[in-house]
Amino acid sequence: MQKDIEVGDYMLAMSAVPKPRPGDQETEAWVEGYAVRVRVTRVDGQPVHGSMLADDSGEMTGDHGPFETVAQAMAHGEAWGRHYVARVLGHGV
Repeated sequence: MQKDIEVGDYMLAMSAVPKPRPGDQETEAWVEGYAVRVRVTRVDGQPVHGSMLADDSGEMTGDHGPFETVAQAMAHGEAWGRHYVARVLGHGV
């Protein structure tokens, strides 16, 4: 699943990808979970910082492994992206 949101002068391109996670301990089966990636670019095409046109979060999962749902993964990606824009890049949103 792909979702793009505009945050101030930046675009967050989020994608949730399937990632197996441990299931019920009784069956020891793996169930589908999700990780999220966020790519940050500027809306005007200028570099994000320095000469970098984009920055990528890498694959992110929750504190206890992959997220249970796509919605949880996307919510984490959006929160990370907003924090990155506001705190790391120094732009209030």
